[in-house]
Amino acid sequence: MKENDIRPKALLQRYIKMSAEDAERHFADNLRIDLPCVACGGIESVHAFDKHGFGYCRCNICGTLYQNPRPSQALFEAFYRNSESSSYWAKVFFPAVAEARREKIFRPRVERLSAMCEESKIRVDRLIDVGAGYGLMLEEWREKFPGAKLVAIEPSADLAEKCRLKGFEVVENIVEQVKRYDDFSDLVVCFEVLEHVYEPLSFLQTLHRLTRPGGMVVVSTLCIDGFDLQTLWEKSNQISPPHHINFLSVDGIHRLFSRAGLQDIKVTTPGLLDVDIVRNASLQNPDILNNQRFLKYLIEDDHRAKIFQRFLSVNQLSSHAWVSAISPD
Repeated sequence: MKENDIRPKALLQRYIKMSAEDAERHFADNLRIDLPCVACGGIESVHAFDKHGFGYCRCNICGTLYQNPRPSQALFEAFYRNSESSSYWAKVFFPAVAEARREKIFRPRVERLSAMCEESKIRVDRLIDVGAGYGLMLEEWREKFPGAKLVAIEPSADLAEKCRLKGFEVVENIVEQVKRYDDFSDLVVCFEVLEHVYEPLSFLQTLHRLTRPGGMVVVSTLCIDGFDLQTLWEKSNQISPPHHINFLSVDGIHRLFSRAGLQDIKVTTPGLLDVDIVRNASLQNPDILNNQRFLKYLIEDDHRAKIFQRFLSVNQLSSHAWVSAISPD
C-alpha cells in the first residue's frame, strides 16, 4: 500500500489548505486553557512548536505530543459541525477513496480483529463501532459474521444516515453521551478517532463502560513514536490542527488505558506507510531531509524501504498504532 492509494495528493493538499483556513476562521477566540498531559495526566510538559495558530507541547514524563493550550470543547464541537474541511472530508475526500480503503484497510482490519478475538477467546455476538463513518468496517464484519448484532455510534448526521441506509443500528451522538449501552458489547472498536478527541481519558472511560466484563476494546490511533512523525515533526501533514490534537507515545498509551480502568493492554504498530510518507514529503520539499544522507539512502530504494518499514512495524516504531485492552471482570 502507498500513501497515494488512500490519500491522493491533490485531495490531501486541498484538505490541508482548507484545514488551515478553518483553524483561523473558527478559533479566533484567544481564550485557551493549559492542560495536563492528555495521556498520563502529568504537568511536566514543554512547548514543542506552533502550527496554524495552535501550540503543541511534549510531555516530559511519557513523551506524548498534544495540542496545548487548548481552546474550549464547545469551539471544537462547533468546528466539526460547521467547518468546510470537515464537510470536504465527509462529502468529497472519503467517497473518492472509499472502495480503495475498503480493500486496503477495512477488509484486512476485520481479518486482524477477528484473529485477535479468536486468540483472546472472545466470542463477538455484539459489536460497537465508535465513529463508524460510512459503515465500511461494519459492512465487512457483517459479511464475515452475519449473525452479530452491530451498532454504529456516529455523531455526524450525514454519516449516521449512511449507516442507517446500510441497515445498522445507529446512535447519532458523541459517545460520551451514549447511556443505554453500558456493559453491552463483546467488542468495542474505534479507528482513527482518538487523535481528534478533546478529553482522551473521558473518552476511553466511556469505551470501557460500553464493554462487557471480559470484553475487548480495540483502538487505532497516531503514535508520536512513529518514524514519519519523529522525522517530519511540525512539517508532518498528520499534525493538522484543529483536526489532530493528540499524538500519544507508546508509554502514554499504556498509561492512558490503565487510567481508564482497562487491563491486559497491548500495543502494536502495524503501519505500512511511514517510509512512503517521508519519501513523498522529501520529494515535495527536499530541504526536509537536508544533511540526512543515510536516511535518504535508506528510503530511496524500494527494496531497502520495504525492509526498513517492516523493522519499524515490528519494533513499535510506526506512527500507526493498534491498542487492545480487556475490560476487567
